[in-house]
Amino acid sequence: MVNPFKKVINQINKEITNNTKSELNTQQKSNLFNQTKMYIFLQDFIEKMNPYLEVGEKIYAYLPMTTDGQNASVVGLGLLGMYHPETEEAKAYVKNFKDLRGNRILIFTNQRMIFTTIIEFLDQRTFFSYPYTTIKAITLKENKMSYFDWDTSFPPKRVALYTYTFDFESQDHIFSELLSQRDADILKRQLLEIPALQNILVTKKIYRERRFDRIVNNPVLAYRLTYYFFNVLVILILLLFALGGFLHIGPLKYVFDLSTAILVNRTIFTFLH
Repeated sequence: MVNPFKKVINQINKEITNNTKSELNTQQKSNLFNQTKMYIFLQDFIEKMNPYLEVGEKIYAYLPMTTDGQNASVVGLGLLGMYHPETEEAKAYVKNFKDLRGNRILIFTNQRMIFTTIIEFLDQRTFFSYPYTTIKAITLKENKMSYFDWDTSFPPKRVALYTYTFDFESQDHIFSELLSQRDADILKRQLLEIPALQNILVTKKIYRERRFDRIVNNPVLAYRLTYYFFNVLVILILLLFALGGFLHIGPLKYVFDLSTAILVNRTIFTFLH
């Protein structure tokens, strides 16, 4: 089943209504049915969230996060995304949408950001509050990747893929996620429209109060170390293969000895028979 969570949230954000007179096939009807169910559920979810807002607090937008590849699932997913629903409300949500901890939402108000995992809120009314006054800096860093598209053209064309690192620290809490282009557009719009967010520094670097967190809890640094580690590892393995194959030295020289022995045995066997 296609996850309608992001689509419905974006529909709420933009207040889009799609009307069509064309006939729908079975898959389109199923998708529309699931989308409608999610829309009704989220309207009810928003009503349940309203009592937890402060006096004069106004919701500006919702930023949905899922596990379908567009987000890194760094925050709130838990061990293997496992969760055991306790209330009937949470059990009904799992039955209807086949989701445990995958659907998460970040709510922008005029005073703070509110983060919650949908099923945890249904079960325990659990959410995290990040007042803007406690945030010194917000990291929004564009990441560019490219790949060759073999499906639409031959020879394949190089296609650019953009993601964004979204990170901030609020008191003792660290929020870090990977956003798609559309997610980043929602965030950028709030940075411009919410007065309290306009006073917060937006940077490409990770900001941490404590020096320990700058190293240990730094997703950009972790990505760079992982990237360079695997590149060095690949180069080292290729170098060892080259030394073993051409100079017959190093720990991988026996691989070529075995390959040579097999080749000789096959040649002799073929010649004799």
